[in-house]
Amino acid sequence: MRMGTSNDDVRRRNLSSVLTLVHRHRAISRAELTRHTGLSRSTTKDLVEELVARGLAEEAPGPAVSQVGRPSPIVRPGDRMQAVAVTPEVDAVTVGLVSMGGAVREVIRRPTERVPTPADTVAIAAEAIGGIQRSLRPDQTVTAVGIAVPGLVHGPQSAVQLAPNLDWHDVEIGEMLSEATGLTVFATNDANAGAVAEHLFGNHPDADHLIYVNGGPSGVGAGFVVAGGLLEGVAGYAGELGHTFVGGGEQCHCGSIGCLETEVTQAPLARLLAELDGQTDAPAQPSSAERDVLTRQARALAIALGNAVNMLNPKLIVLGGFLRVFPAFAAPVLREELGRHSMAAPSGLVRVVPATLGADTLMIGAAELAFAPVLADPGRF
Repeated sequence: MRMGTSNDDVRRRNLSSVLTLVHRHRAISRAELTRHTGLSRSTTKDLVEELVARGLAEEAPGPAVSQVGRPSPIVRPGDRMQAVAVTPEVDAVTVGLVSMGGAVREVIRRPTERVPTPADTVAIAAEAIGGIQRSLRPDQTVTAVGIAVPGLVHGPQSAVQLAPNLDWHDVEIGEMLSEATGLTVFATNDANAGAVAEHLFGNHPDADHLIYVNGGPSGVGAGFVVAGGLLEGVAGYAGELGHTFVGGGEQCHCGSIGCLETEVTQAPLARLLAELDGQTDAPAQPSSAERDVLTRQARALAIALGNAVNMLNPKLIVLGGFLRVFPAFAAPVLREELGRHSMAAPSGLVRVVPATLGADTLMIGAAELAFAPVLADPGRF
Protein backbone atom coordinates (compact mmCIF):
# COMPACT_ATOMS: atom_id res chain seq x y z
CA MET A 1 0.00 0.00 0.00
CA ARG A 2 2.83 2.37 0.90
CA MET A 3 4.61 1.44 -2.33
CA GLY A 4 1.49 2.31 -4.33
CA THR A 5 1.20 5.69 -2.70
CA SER A 6 4.86 6.35 -3.42
CA ASN A 7 4.43 5.45 -7.09
CA ASP A 8 1.35 7.66 -7.30
CA ASP A 9 3.26 10.57 -5.82
CA VAL A 10 6.12 10.11 -8.26
CA ARG A 11 3.75 10.05 -11.22
CA ARG A 12 1.91 13.13 -9.93
CA ARG A 13 5.18 15.04 -9.62
CA ASN A 14 6.31 13.92 -13.06
CA LEU A 15 3.01 14.93 -14.66
CA SER A 16 3.26 18.28 -12.89
CA SER A 17 6.82 18.83 -14.11
CA VAL A 18 5.97 18.02 -17.71
CA LEU A 19 2.79 20.12 -17.81
CA THR A 20 4.50 23.07 -16.13
CA LEU A 21 7.25 23.01 -18.76
CA VAL A 22 4.70 22.82 -21.58
CA HIS A 23 2.67 25.65 -20.04
CA ARG A 24 5.61 27.99 -19.54
CA HIS A 25 7.42 27.26 -22.81
CA ARG A 26 4.16 27.35 -24.80
CA ALA A 27 5.73 24.99 -27.33
CA ILE A 28 8.44 22.47 -26.52
CA SER A 29 9.63 19.28 -28.15
CA ARG A 30 9.26 15.94 -26.45
CA ALA A 31 13.04 15.58 -26.63
CA GLU A 32 13.48 18.85 -24.73
CA LEU A 33 11.00 17.69 -22.11
CA THR A 34 13.10 14.56 -21.63
CA ARG A 35 16.24 16.66 -21.27
CA HIS A 36 14.70 19.16 -18.83
CA THR A 37 13.06 16.55 -16.59
CA GLY A 38 15.76 13.87 -16.69
CA LEU A 39 13.11 11.24 -17.35
CA SER A 40 13.47 8.45 -19.88
CA ARG A 41 12.08 8.94 -23.38
CA SER A 42 9.45 6.25 -22.84
CA THR A 43 8.31 7.82 -19.55
CA THR A 44 8.09 11.26 -21.14
CA LYS A 45 6.08 9.83 -24.03
CA ASP A 46 3.71 8.12 -21.60
CA LEU A 47 3.21 11.31 -19.55
CA VAL A 48 2.59 13.44 -22.63
CA GLU A 49 0.03 10.95 -23.90
CA GLU A 50 -1.83 11.14 -20.58
CA LEU A 51 -1.84 14.95 -20.67
CA VAL A 52 -3.13 14.86 -24.25
CA ALA A 53 -5.88 12.42 -23.26
CA ARG A 54 -6.91 14.79 -20.47
CA GLY A 55 -7.04 17.74 -22.86
CA LEU A 56 -4.22 19.50 -21.01
CA ALA A 57 -1.74 19.23 -23.88
CA GLU A 58 -1.64 18.84 -27.64
CA GLU A 59 1.00 17.12 -29.71
CA ALA A 60 1.97 17.69 -33.32
CA PRO A 61 4.76 16.43 -35.58
CA GLY A 62 7.99 18.35 -35.24
CA PRO A 63 9.49 20.30 -38.13
CA ALA A 64 11.72 18.43 -40.52
CA VAL A 65 15.42 18.72 -39.69
CA SER A 66 18.52 17.61 -41.53
CA GLN A 67 19.51 14.80 -39.20
CA VAL A 68 19.05 11.08 -38.90
CA GLY A 69 15.73 9.90 -37.47
CA ARG A 70 12.31 11.39 -37.12
CA PRO A 71 11.92 14.87 -35.63
CA SER A 72 10.71 15.02 -32.05
CA PRO A 73 7.00 15.87 -31.70
CA ILE A 74 6.11 19.35 -30.45
CA VAL A 75 3.95 19.60 -27.33
CA ARG A 76 1.73 22.63 -26.68
CA PRO A 77 -0.78 23.46 -23.95
CA GLY A 78 -4.31 22.20 -24.53
CA ASP A 79 -7.28 24.53 -24.34
CA ARG A 80 -9.71 22.41 -22.31
CA MET A 81 -8.83 24.18 -19.06
CA GLN A 82 -9.44 27.93 -19.07
CA ALA A 83 -8.88 30.53 -16.36
CA VAL A 84 -10.63 33.81 -15.70
CA ALA A 85 -8.73 36.91 -14.61
CA VAL A 86 -10.33 39.95 -12.96
CA THR A 87 -8.72 43.36 -12.40
CA PRO A 88 -10.65 46.15 -10.66
CA GLU A 89 -9.43 49.74 -11.15
CA VAL A 90 -10.76 53.12 -10.08
CA ASP A 91 -12.58 53.57 -13.39
CA ALA A 92 -13.37 50.05 -14.62
CA VAL A 93 -13.53 46.32 -13.94
CA THR A 94 -11.80 44.15 -16.52
CA VAL A 95 -12.43 40.42 -16.95
CA GLY A 96 -10.35 38.18 -19.19
CA LEU A 97 -10.38 34.58 -20.40
CA VAL A 98 -6.91 33.02 -20.48
CA SER A 99 -5.80 29.64 -21.79
CA MET A 100 -2.83 27.67 -20.59
CA GLY A 101 0.40 29.01 -21.93
CA GLY A 102 -0.67 32.54 -20.97
CA ALA A 103 -2.79 33.02 -24.08
CA VAL A 104 -5.39 35.75 -23.55
CA ARG A 105 -8.51 34.75 -25.50
CA GLU A 106 -10.96 37.48 -24.55
CA VAL A 107 -10.95 40.72 -22.57
CA ILE A 108 -14.12 42.43 -21.36
CA ARG A 109 -13.66 45.93 -19.90
CA ARG A 110 -16.62 47.42 -18.06
CA PRO A 111 -16.13 51.16 -17.37
CA THR A 112 -17.73 52.38 -14.14
CA GLU A 113 -19.23 55.77 -13.36
CA ARG A 114 -17.72 55.68 -9.87
CA VAL A 115 -14.92 53.86 -8.11
CA PRO A 116 -16.26 50.30 -8.00
CA THR A 117 -17.13 48.95 -4.57
CA PRO A 118 -16.44 45.29 -3.77
CA ALA A 119 -20.10 44.56 -4.46
CA ASP A 120 -19.91 46.39 -7.80
CA THR A 121 -16.81 44.43 -8.73
CA VAL A 122 -18.38 41.09 -7.85
CA ALA A 123 -21.58 41.87 -9.76
CA ILE A 124 -19.73 43.03 -12.89
CA ALA A 125 -17.29 40.13 -12.79
CA ALA A 126 -19.96 37.50 -12.15
CA GLU A 127 -22.05 38.73 -15.07
CA ALA A 128 -19.04 38.68 -17.40
CA ILE A 129 -17.92 35.25 -16.19
CA GLY A 130 -21.39 33.84 -16.80
CA GLY A 131 -21.25 35.07 -20.40
CA ILE A 132 -17.78 33.61 -20.84
CA GLN A 133 -18.84 30.23 -19.52
CA ARG A 134 -21.82 30.09 -21.88
CA SER A 135 -19.51 30.77 -24.84
CA LEU A 136 -17.15 27.86 -24.13
CA ARG A 137 -17.22 24.58 -25.99
CA PRO A 138 -18.89 21.67 -24.17
CA ASP A 139 -15.48 20.10 -23.48
CA GLN A 140 -14.02 23.30 -22.01
CA THR A 141 -14.26 24.47 -18.43
CA VAL A 142 -13.11 27.37 -16.24
CA THR A 143 -10.85 25.92 -13.58
CA ALA A 144 -10.73 28.97 -11.27
CA VAL A 145 -10.59 32.75 -11.09
CA GLY A 146 -7.60 34.95 -10.30
CA ILE A 147 -8.26 38.52 -9.20
CA ALA A 148 -5.48 41.13 -9.13
CA VAL A 149 -6.21 44.09 -6.84
CA PRO A 150 -4.22 47.34 -6.48
CA GLY A 151 -3.59 47.13 -2.75
CA LEU A 152 -2.56 44.97 0.20
CA VAL A 153 -3.87 41.49 -0.49
CA HIS A 154 -3.58 38.72 2.09
CA GLY A 155 -2.74 35.91 -0.30
CA PRO A 156 -3.54 32.88 1.89
CA GLN A 157 -7.05 34.22 2.56
CA SER A 158 -7.61 35.90 -0.83
CA ALA A 159 -8.69 38.96 1.13
CA VAL A 160 -7.95 42.65 0.58
CA GLN A 161 -6.67 44.29 3.75
CA LEU A 162 -6.47 47.73 2.14
CA ALA A 163 -6.82 49.05 -1.39
CA PRO A 164 -6.47 52.79 -0.71
CA ASN A 165 -7.37 54.12 -4.14
CA LEU A 166 -10.43 51.89 -4.32
CA ASP A 167 -11.28 52.67 -0.68
CA TRP A 168 -11.60 48.96 0.11
CA HIS A 169 -10.96 47.91 3.70
CA ASP A 170 -10.87 44.31 4.97
CA VAL A 171 -12.76 42.84 2.02
CA GLU A 172 -13.13 39.06 1.62
CA ILE A 173 -13.09 39.47 -2.14
CA GLY A 174 -12.19 35.86 -2.88
CA GLU A 175 -15.07 34.49 -0.83
CA MET A 176 -17.51 37.06 -2.24
CA LEU A 177 -16.69 36.29 -5.87
CA SER A 178 -16.63 32.55 -5.23
CA GLU A 179 -20.14 32.67 -3.75
CA ALA A 180 -21.37 34.63 -6.77
CA THR A 181 -19.85 32.34 -9.40
CA GLY A 182 -19.46 28.92 -7.78
CA LEU A 183 -15.79 28.96 -8.78
CA THR A 184 -12.63 28.87 -6.68
CA VAL A 185 -11.12 32.35 -6.49
CA PHE A 186 -7.54 33.35 -5.71
CA ALA A 187 -6.60 36.98 -5.04
CA THR A 188 -3.25 38.76 -5.27
CA ASN A 189 -1.76 42.21 -5.56
CA ASP A 190 -1.86 43.49 -9.14
CA ALA A 191 1.87 44.24 -9.36
CA ASN A 192 2.70 40.78 -8.01
CA ALA A 193 0.54 39.37 -10.80
CA GLY A 194 2.44 41.51 -13.31
CA ALA A 195 5.79 40.37 -11.93
CA VAL A 196 4.80 36.71 -12.32
CA ALA A 197 3.59 37.27 -15.88
CA GLU A 198 6.68 39.15 -17.04
CA HIS A 199 8.97 36.65 -15.31
CA LEU A 200 7.35 33.55 -16.80
CA PHE A 201 6.13 34.79 -20.18
CA GLY A 202 7.84 38.12 -20.88
CA ASN A 203 10.59 38.42 -23.45
CA HIS A 204 13.32 38.91 -20.85
CA PRO A 205 16.51 36.84 -20.71
CA ASP A 206 18.00 36.34 -17.23
CA ALA A 207 14.74 37.29 -15.48
CA ASP A 208 15.22 35.40 -12.21
CA HIS A 209 16.11 38.63 -10.36
CA LEU A 210 13.48 41.10 -11.49
CA ILE A 211 11.52 44.05 -10.17
CA TYR A 212 8.25 44.71 -11.96
CA VAL A 213 6.73 48.14 -11.35
CA ASN A 214 3.17 48.73 -12.50
CA GLY A 215 1.55 52.12 -13.05
CA GLY A 216 -2.19 52.36 -13.52
CA PRO A 217 -5.20 54.55 -12.76
CA SER A 218 -5.14 53.18 -9.20
CA GLY A 219 -1.51 54.06 -8.51
CA VAL A 220 1.93 52.48 -8.52
CA GLY A 221 2.96 49.10 -7.12
CA ALA A 222 5.79 46.61 -7.50
CA GLY A 223 6.43 42.90 -7.49
CA PHE A 224 9.83 41.41 -6.68
CA VAL A 225 11.14 38.19 -8.23
CA VAL A 226 14.15 36.94 -6.27
CA ALA A 227 16.07 33.84 -7.43
CA GLY A 228 13.13 32.87 -9.62
CA GLY A 229 10.48 33.12 -6.89
CA LEU A 230 8.01 35.84 -5.98
CA LEU A 231 8.90 37.73 -2.80
CA GLU A 232 5.54 38.05 -1.05
CA GLY A 233 6.34 38.63 2.61
CA VAL A 234 4.67 36.87 5.52
CA ALA A 235 1.13 37.77 4.39
CA GLY A 236 1.56 38.77 0.75
CA TYR A 237 1.95 42.50 1.40
CA ALA A 238 5.48 42.95 -0.01
CA GLY A 239 6.03 45.28 -2.95
CA GLU A 240 4.24 48.50 -2.00
CA LEU A 241 6.82 50.66 -3.75
CA GLY A 242 4.15 53.23 -4.56
CA HIS A 243 3.90 54.07 -0.86
CA THR A 244 7.59 54.73 -0.26
CA PHE A 245 8.64 58.32 0.48
CA VAL A 246 10.19 60.23 -2.43
CA GLY A 247 9.59 63.82 -1.29
CA GLY A 248 6.81 66.25 -1.96
CA GLY A 249 4.01 67.41 0.29
CA GLU A 250 0.86 65.87 -1.16
CA GLN A 251 -1.14 63.51 1.03
CA CYS A 252 -1.60 60.01 -0.37
CA HIS A 253 -4.75 57.89 -0.20
CA CYS A 254 -2.86 55.65 2.23
CA GLY A 255 -2.60 58.51 4.71
CA SER A 256 1.11 59.23 4.32
CA ILE A 257 2.76 62.27 2.77
CA GLY A 258 5.03 62.31 -0.29
CA CYS A 259 4.46 58.76 -1.54
CA LEU A 260 5.80 57.79 -4.96
CA GLU A 261 2.32 57.51 -6.45
CA THR A 262 1.49 61.10 -5.50
CA GLU A 263 4.49 62.25 -7.55
CA VAL A 264 4.32 59.80 -10.47
CA THR A 265 0.82 59.83 -11.97
CA GLN A 266 -0.82 58.76 -15.21
CA ALA A 267 -2.97 61.77 -16.15
CA PRO A 268 -0.19 64.14 -17.38
CA LEU A 269 1.31 61.30 -19.44
CA ALA A 270 -1.93 60.04 -21.01
CA ARG A 271 -1.21 61.41 -24.50
CA LEU A 272 2.26 59.88 -24.56
CA LEU A 273 0.91 56.53 -23.41
CA ALA A 274 -1.74 56.58 -26.14
CA GLU A 275 0.94 57.47 -28.68
CA LEU A 276 3.10 54.63 -27.44
CA ASP A 277 0.30 52.06 -27.61
CA GLY A 278 -0.94 53.17 -31.02
CA GLN A 279 2.34 53.81 -32.77
CA THR A 280 3.53 51.97 -35.86
CA ASP A 281 6.69 53.98 -36.45
CA ALA A 282 8.77 56.16 -34.13
CA PRO A 283 6.55 57.99 -31.62
CA ALA A 284 6.10 61.75 -31.77
CA GLN A 285 8.38 63.80 -29.56
CA PRO A 286 6.96 65.05 -26.23
CA SER A 287 6.04 68.70 -26.00
CA SER A 288 8.08 71.00 -23.80
CA ALA A 289 5.48 70.75 -21.03
CA GLU A 290 5.37 66.96 -21.29
CA ARG A 291 9.15 66.77 -21.16
CA ASP A 292 9.15 68.81 -17.96
CA VAL A 293 6.63 66.39 -16.45
CA LEU A 294 8.66 63.39 -17.59
CA THR A 295 11.82 64.79 -16.04
CA ARG A 296 10.16 65.61 -12.73
CA GLN A 297 8.40 62.25 -12.49
CA ALA A 298 11.51 60.32 -13.59
CA ARG A 299 13.46 61.88 -10.74
CA ALA A 300 10.84 60.75 -8.23
CA LEU A 301 10.63 57.28 -9.75
CA ALA A 302 14.42 56.95 -9.64
CA ILE A 303 14.47 57.59 -5.88
CA ALA A 304 12.17 54.63 -5.23
CA LEU A 305 13.90 52.41 -7.80
CA GLY A 306 17.31 53.32 -6.39
CA ASN A 307 16.29 52.16 -2.93
CA ALA A 308 14.96 48.91 -4.40
CA VAL A 309 18.19 48.36 -6.38
CA ASN A 310 20.29 48.85 -3.24
CA MET A 311 18.15 46.40 -1.26
CA LEU A 312 17.56 43.65 -3.83
CA ASN A 313 20.36 43.88 -6.43
CA PRO A 314 18.09 42.95 -9.38
CA LYS A 315 19.17 42.17 -12.92
CA LEU A 316 16.06 43.75 -14.48
CA ILE A 317 13.60 46.49 -13.69
CA VAL A 318 10.50 46.06 -15.85
CA LEU A 319 8.18 49.05 -16.11
CA GLY A 320 4.55 48.29 -16.93
CA GLY A 321 1.32 50.22 -17.40
CA PHE A 322 1.80 53.94 -17.95
CA LEU A 323 5.37 53.68 -16.61
CA ARG A 324 6.38 52.36 -20.03
CA VAL A 325 6.55 55.98 -21.19
CA PHE A 326 9.79 56.46 -19.23
CA PRO A 327 11.97 53.97 -21.16
CA ALA A 328 10.39 55.26 -24.38
CA PHE A 329 10.62 59.02 -23.81
CA ALA A 330 12.90 59.66 -20.82
CA ALA A 331 15.44 56.83 -20.70
CA PRO A 332 18.55 59.05 -20.32
CA VAL A 333 17.20 61.07 -17.41
CA LEU A 334 15.82 57.96 -15.68
CA ARG A 335 19.18 56.20 -16.06
CA GLU A 336 21.10 59.21 -14.79
CA GLU A 337 18.82 59.72 -11.79
CA LEU A 338 18.85 56.02 -10.96
CA GLY A 339 22.63 56.19 -10.89
CA ARG A 340 22.45 59.09 -8.44
CA HIS A 341 20.14 57.23 -6.07
CA SER A 342 21.74 53.79 -6.02
CA MET A 343 25.20 52.40 -5.33
CA ALA A 344 27.47 52.05 -8.34
CA ALA A 345 27.97 48.27 -8.18
CA PRO A 346 24.30 47.13 -8.16
CA SER A 347 23.26 50.05 -10.39
CA GLY A 348 25.77 48.99 -13.03
CA LEU A 349 24.26 45.52 -13.22
CA VAL A 350 20.60 46.44 -13.68
CA ARG A 351 18.73 47.10 -16.93
CA VAL A 352 15.52 49.14 -17.06
CA VAL A 353 13.15 47.90 -19.76
CA PRO A 354 9.46 48.21 -20.66
CA ALA A 355 7.02 45.38 -20.04
CA THR A 356 6.71 43.13 -23.09
CA LEU A 357 3.20 41.76 -22.55
CA GLY A 358 1.44 45.10 -22.89
CA ALA A 359 -2.14 45.35 -21.70
CA ASP A 360 -2.27 41.58 -21.13
CA THR A 361 0.31 41.56 -18.32
CA LEU A 362 -2.08 41.61 -15.36
CA MET A 363 -4.53 39.24 -17.06
CA ILE A 364 -1.82 36.64 -17.58
CA GLY A 365 -0.45 37.02 -14.05
CA ALA A 366 -3.87 36.76 -12.39
CA ALA A 367 -4.69 33.68 -14.47
CA GLU A 368 -1.50 32.02 -13.25
CA LEU A 369 -3.08 31.85 -9.79
CA ALA A 370 -6.03 29.98 -11.24
CA PHE A 371 -3.85 27.52 -13.13
CA ALA A 372 -1.66 26.70 -10.10
CA PRO A 373 -3.81 23.75 -8.87
CA VAL A 374 -3.90 22.24 -12.37
CA LEU A 375 -0.14 22.53 -12.76
CA ALA A 376 0.47 21.07 -9.30
CA ASP A 377 -1.70 17.99 -9.83
CA PRO A 378 -2.83 17.45 -13.44
CA GLY A 379 -4.21 14.03 -12.61
CA ARG A 380 -7.11 15.61 -10.73
CA PHE A 381 -8.33 17.33 -13.90
